[in-house]
Amino acid sequence: MPKPPIPLEHRALGRRDAATSILGLGTRRLAEAGQQETIRLVREAIDHGVSVLEIAPEYGEGRTERWIGLALKDGYRERVRIVWQCSAHLRDYKTSMQQFESSLKQLQTDRVDFWSFYQVIYDNDPEWMADHGGLDAAQEAREQGLVKWIAFHGEKSPHIALKLLARGFAWDAVLMPLNPFDATFRSFEKQVLPEVIRRGAAVFGTKPFAGGAIPAGKIIKPDDALRYAWSLPVSSVFVGCDSTAVLRKTLKAASAFKPFHAGEMDALRQKARPTAGDGRHERYKTTQDFDGLPGRIAHGFAPK
Repeated sequence: MPKPPIPLEHRALGRRDAATSILGLGTRRLAEAGQQETIRLVREAIDHGVSVLEIAPEYGEGRTERWIGLALKDGYRERVRIVWQCSAHLRDYKTSMQQFESSLKQLQTDRVDFWSFYQVIYDNDPEWMADHGGLDAAQEAREQGLVKWIAFHGEKSPHIALKLLARGFAWDAVLMPLNPFDATFRSFEKQVLPEVIRRGAAVFGTKPFAGGAIPAGKIIKPDDALRYAWSLPVSSVFVGCDSTAVLRKTLKAASAFKPFHAGEMDALRQKARPTAGDGRHERYKTTQDFDGLPGRIAHGFAPK
């Protein structure tokens, strides 16, 4: 008989009375995997202890949500937390609520655990979120018991995240890029992470491989990049897995995780510094390559 999987470490969601696996499943890349592969990968991840996944309506123009809804049938929904990324980029009440209701149907669920505002990467996003009613929509959904916690996702610039935090809303979680390159250039680790922790919110790490630059550049080993992110005070790190091989390799790294000590963390930062200092590898910070088309259009930027 096959050996049972090694349990994944679980951590608290900030100061909330709840916990989640250190490995979270990012689903953007599943759009190209196909329906059956998506169902199989999502279920295998959950069977091996992954207890949180994130999904956005933009992924695969909606088909990824539909496939995940199928994957979460047969009892799988009760075993995983959903971080739903609201992709209504005008940040208005009407579109946000319509999108949320549509996603519940696609996901075949009556609730999500987190309502997260996706790609808060424009300077006017903090104002739009409050003035256009998007945040009101999230709070209304929470009051109705359709959402438990409210979060936001930002990967462009720390100053935008800090600007949103300074407006005073009690965010439950923040999604941010955390990797050895980030420590040198427009660093979320140095500027945003301490403030989120101070406020008692949960931290979800994203971009552990710097948007693909770490595996491609061979400056930092992928397993060391994951270990680096998990060694920070995060609840979970989202990793995109679009194949069985990638999923199993990532599960193996998560199950074997041991934190780096402070000296090892600094050594990785110093190793990355010569090529990370100008942001050339973190293209999600310095270019529009990672910016979703709906968001660019909503903010008046011409499509690529």
